[in-house]
Amino acid sequence: HISTKVKMPPPTMAITTCTNRRRHSLLPKHGLGVALLALSAVVSSQETPTNYDFDAEVDYGNHNNAWEDGPSSWQEFGHDNDPNVCGLPVLTVEEWEAGKYWEGNKPVIVKNVTDGWAANHNWKLQEILRRYPDAEATMGEAKLVGETGPDDAGNTLSPTTIKEFITKHMYNPLKYFFDRKIAIPKGMLEDCHPFPMPTREFLANPDKGKTYGLSKKAHVRKHYDEEIWRDHLAISIGADLQGLTFHSHGEAWNTVVFGKKRWILWDPTRKENSVERQQRLVRDFTTDDPDHLNGYEWIRTLYPNSERFQEIRNHGHDCIQHAGQLMFVPRDWLHMVVNIGDTVSVISEVGHGIGEGKKPEEFLHDPIDYHAMVVEEEEEEERRHRE
Repeated sequence: HISTKVKMPPPTMAITTCTNRRRHSLLPKHGLGVALLALSAVVSSQETPTNYDFDAEVDYGNHNNAWEDGPSSWQEFGHDNDPNVCGLPVLTVEEWEAGKYWEGNKPVIVKNVTDGWAANHNWKLQEILRRYPDAEATMGEAKLVGETGPDDAGNTLSPTTIKEFITKHMYNPLKYFFDRKIAIPKGMLEDCHPFPMPTREFLANPDKGKTYGLSKKAHVRKHYDEEIWRDHLAISIGADLQGLTFHSHGEAWNTVVFGKKRWILWDPTRKENSVERQQRLVRDFTTDDPDHLNGYEWIRTLYPNSERFQEIRNHGHDCIQHAGQLMFVPRDWLHMVVNIGDTVSVISEVGHGIGEGKKPEEFLHDPIDYHAMVVEEEEEEERRHRE
């Protein structure tokens, strides 16, 4: 069932604590962070009005008692993970750890990961407001943040807090909250114990894998930072239909605490000798402006196309991730995520350090127009072909 009725997704907020994440969204490349806190509003059951005054003092807040009170698009976007559709193994925690699947190049799902986590209680809607109201984050327009990445979003971002965002801004459909340099409160990290491997191993012994330098006075790492699972996490809370469109990065795991996520994943070997194949998959080049679509728009309008549908069936995965499950995404796998209902999750990725807070000057610069860069590159390529 493909609906033609489009609901605008609400905003998402993020607190992050890490450095130098590289995200790939077709041609532009920009950094994202390891530890982020993304929060987004409950979606209204009504269609988004076209006459919003976004500069007015309007209450767009989420005033529900629980995340479960928000609407869910399960009837439209949910499915039963038929092996012919999803095709991923569902492992126990013991199988995940014994097999060290994080060292492999295939996605997997791990079940019952959140058993015993304090986050099962402490991250409920009213509890997160009571425990962490002053945790900082940044707020900006979703499309701009998605195109540039949070590091380069500059003056399109403004600072906020968990409480301010949830109680005043979460219903605003043109707001997206995303950052990677804000330090997550320590208590929120402790709510996720025991961490999944390999993050837990790194926390237990951050110096593992180091050797002495020639001076014998200091340890140095055997591996580059991008090969190391770091300690800080992304803590994301997003409403129904929220989620980033197609992108890729280093190895990462994403564990859902509340809600569900729909994942579309695509094998990176398919783009090695054909950038055009990736372009046809993620964008609609039958239009004059083949821009990125939101994930739910892509599923509704582009996925039914026979070429895209068969490409994902034969060389990708279309899966539903339920609460308590971990999704492992290997390096360079192109993927997008759509929340089904209000969804709370925690994420870890390789190669990131600890964020120390957003600096005031990071809100001042004009962001790079990556779309204009892509158009310029395409026009230059056409000129070379004519010559």
